[in-house]
Amino acid sequence: MPKISIIIPCYNVAPYIDRCMTSIVAQTIGMESLEIICIDDASTDDTWAHLQRWEKLLPDQILLIQQEVNRRQGTARNIGLQYASAEWIAFVDGDDWLEPDYFELLYGPVQKYSCDVVCCDAERDFSDGLVYFDEKERENGEDLYIVADTEETKKQLISMSAVGEAAWGKIIRKGLLTDFQIYFPEDLTYEDHYWVPMLHAYTTEVYIIQKKLYHYFVNYHSTILVKNADYHMDWVTVWLIKWAEYKRRGLLREYREELEYDCFQDAVGLMKVIILRYEEPSFSFFQLVREMIREQVPDYRENRYAKNLTGIYGVFLEALYAPADRAEFLRVVEQAKQYWQNQ
Repeated sequence: MPKISIIIPCYNVAPYIDRCMTSIVAQTIGMESLEIICIDDASTDDTWAHLQRWEKLLPDQILLIQQEVNRRQGTARNIGLQYASAEWIAFVDGDDWLEPDYFELLYGPVQKYSCDVVCCDAERDFSDGLVYFDEKERENGEDLYIVADTEETKKQLISMSAVGEAAWGKIIRKGLLTDFQIYFPEDLTYEDHYWVPMLHAYTTEVYIIQKKLYHYFVNYHSTILVKNADYHMDWVTVWLIKWAEYKRRGLLREYREELEYDCFQDAVGLMKVIILRYEEPSFSFFQLVREMIREQVPDYRENRYAKNLTGIYGVFLEALYAPADRAEFLRVVEQAKQYWQNQ
């Protein structure tokens, strides 16, 4: 039995998937410990041909699934989870890659501690080829073992997003995902914005490796960077689904302030999308976000975590609660653009 099932959603990643797969096959933990499940989400390039070549090389370790219709990363990851046979799950994006000892280091703590999640640091990488960090680049401090066994420590774990803000960069105990039905929204982009808070809500024991082990490729053709795409509105849908699920699961009774803070981050994140992903920032889109956050959290000043949003994100939060008109919105847009230009 493999120790870790690696789930890779693949959509038009033909220029990158060989790099990703090479970094996995080279893992020091050994291929006998790994199972690779690749879901081709109806790619229109030759991603499938690349995957088939890898399957021929490692037919016992690689499972390929081909979707006839593109249904986004969330659906692909959910499908992969259905086929996973290992106790531990890893999500890797097809244009990213891993340090050679990624899985060896991530799996190490589960043999010593009762972990739900083991995660590591990542680095945004613009490299064209398969490059690795030197040891000094990787180091980022002392490892942490967090046991959220009291109400206050659990609230801290949720509010600090202790296990990260994406599906990748970690291994997760499969039983945690299946027992608590922590799945991704399907047919939508921005699916991580639902899945990550749910993971935090049910995770109790976390081991954090303070090393940069995951290379997050900055792909200017990726879904979230495309300009003027209708699917950026999916974030609103994901947010609404998530808030309804918080209510259904009774999570707001236990962690209201922490989950309100998560909604603040959705709201200011959407402000960034409105400004950066549209050539003409939409005042109507802004008004929608404003109405949503004010309905869920009538007064942000009553939330103890709101002060954590500083700089331009603090400006966004204040704007969402201020009397709104188009002129004020455009002033905030201009302020944000100048802020990012100076970064």
